[in-house]
Amino acid sequence: MVDYTRMQRLSDILSRKYWGFSKIVKIRDMWTEIAGEVLAAHTEPVQLRGKTLAVICDSPAWVQQMGVLGPALAEKVHKVARIKIDKVDARFSAQNRPARKRTSARRPVLKLNIDPEDVKRIKDPKLRKAVMQLID
Repeated sequence: MVDYTRMQRLSDILSRKYWGFSKIVKIRDMWTEIAGEVLAAHTEPVQLRGKTLAVICDSPAWVQQMGVLGPALAEKVHKVARIKIDKVDARFSAQNRPARKRTSARRPVLKLNIDPEDVKRIKDPKLRKAVMQLID
């Protein structure tokens, strides 16, 4: 049987000793609610230094977006997680990117599905010739 009172005491000790750790865990747990699904899919809060939240992004474009949304996110962190932060510091990290599959094969050439009889009805001879070359 689990002794919840001992677990609670351990949690209290860890919270006091590593107060920043417990706060970042809380922010990470609520990050989708704080940032929204799209932003949360490309960003990850990793550290709380004083009142600055460090966030890593999977592309430089998301770092720029975080720069724009930083003040609004700071307010949202306070509103949702009840943790006061003043600044969001976003950085790019290639480690979060999913690995791309590399293929050496070229894409197959698509064959146009145009009826030659329809092409014969084109009145402009240059256009008709160009479309016939595309078909061939």
